[in-house]
Amino acid sequence: MRIRFMIAVAAGLALLCTPAAAYGWAEGGVYYDGDLMDCSACHAEDFPFSTREGPHGGYTSTTDRCSLCHTVHAAPAEGVLLLPKATIRDTCLFCHDGTGGYGVYGAIQARGLVVGAAHSIDETDVVPGGDATTGGSATVVFGSEDGCLSCDDCHSPHASSVVATFSGERVRFHASDLGWLGYWSTNKLLKKRPTGSESTVTVYGSDWCLACHKGRASGGAIMNHPVDSLMSTSAPFFYDRVAIVTTDTSLETTLGTLGLLGAVPGDLSGAMWHNRGFVMPYPRTAEQQGHGPICQQCHEDSRIVGEPGAVAHAQVYRYGDGQTSGDAGTDNPLFQTFPHETQNFRMLVEATTTAVTDDLCLNCHPSAQLP
Repeated sequence: MRIRFMIAVAAGLALLCTPAAAYGWAEGGVYYDGDLMDCSACHAEDFPFSTREGPHGGYTSTTDRCSLCHTVHAAPAEGVLLLPKATIRDTCLFCHDGTGGYGVYGAIQARGLVVGAAHSIDETDVVPGGDATTGGSATVVFGSEDGCLSCDDCHSPHASSVVATFSGERVRFHASDLGWLGYWSTNKLLKKRPTGSESTVTVYGSDWCLACHKGRASGGAIMNHPVDSLMSTSAPFFYDRVAIVTTDTSLETTLGTLGLLGAVPGDLSGAMWHNRGFVMPYPRTAEQQGHGPICQQCHEDSRIVGEPGAVAHAQVYRYGDGQTSGDAGTDNPLFQTFPHETQNFRMLVEATTTAVTDDLCLNCHPSAQLP
């Protein structure tokens, strides 16, 4: 486990000009202004397992956790909302800096690889496919200080009005947290209305993506690849409810999640990462009838999927494997950083850095069945 110490130091008149508390993660706890605190500073131990939300939620009327992220009298003049940093992005990265691994941004480049696509924070106000009428790009006023896309356009820092929990691929925890595994599903603080969307989305799936990428739905006037959403069916699939093949070699399906399967409290031995939701056997199964793929079946972390009947084994780094996230070796996918950034072109699960390949299409359209 890589450790980074961030300690605010004041010695005589030689002050380190840090406008707010500095945090760093260590085996013994959290460093705050040079003093060691236990983990409950951010992850309250008095919460029952089912409601633990760290510093982002689970507040009580007597909470004293506001000061972890807000500074009342020492916020930078150019900042907003009394945050300890001048921008929302930098405030989020104050904790989510991926100590030793660069967090959700920078992990790919830090390991000598090329970023193929990213949701560029504080850099763009353009949404590809954001125009519902033409299907082209749209300029949007986002939440950052200069109107560009920022972290809080998709995430709610106080866990208010967020989507239902789902079992994503990215699962990070300390060895002492194994008792929490019965509640490893998370909403990832995803807003029900990302980017101030006019519509409310309660689950993470195609409709959540379409809140911004309005012109990518297949039920409108624009001819797009079919996608399962409220525009195409009254009960669309979503991330935790898609037709997945029952085994890597099966052509039969069952309803399941694109994420982690089989985790139980205190035991990871039955947990399984899988690629079984990224293929659609042909002929289509009973569970697939009337449904198209959801966005995340084509756009997710870069990986080798295989094909129906021969799905590639999924392997994701776990605590205690002797690896660090993003190491080479057996990991498939290598990184779990979607939708922040991925290795592949346009965040496609299988693609080159410049174009869509047949390998992606053959996940759902076997060559023997093509006209």
